[in-house]
Amino acid sequence: MDEYPYTEEDVYQFTLTADRTISEADEKALWEKVNVYPNPLFGYNTLSNYYSNTPDEPFVTFTNLPEDVTIKIYSLSGTLLRTLTTDDKDSPTSPFLRWDLENESTLRVASGMYLAIVSNPKYGDKVLKFAIIMPQKQIQRF
Repeated sequence: MDEYPYTEEDVYQFTLTADRTISEADEKALWEKVNVYPNPLFGYNTLSNYYSNTPDEPFVTFTNLPEDVTIKIYSLSGTLLRTLTTDDKDSPTSPFLRWDLENESTLRVASGMYLAIVSNPKYGDKVLKFAIIMPQKQIQRF
């Protein structure tokens, strides 16, 4: 078995600039990286256990989002299922937004392909495609 190559004598340094704002070019580069994961969501999101005790509460996460954002989720038939905004983030400055796969009536969406239109007043709209494949439920017979 190989020995671990790092020792207690190893030192790691990094510095942060005092200016914690990002440039407009960096903001635009992040906008180009807006994404949704896991894609496809198959069965359930294994990260669900981090936020709850059951894998039966799946979610997808939108990433690299600007502060001011609106996400409209549509079925392929064009039906608007849910509108998410900056208010749905854990904090307004967070680059992440979790969607619990529920529509506006708090009903879980079905397996299928979905479209998300991510909108920002500064950068416009971005269309994301993603798939959800829900696990089959077994109902006990009594």
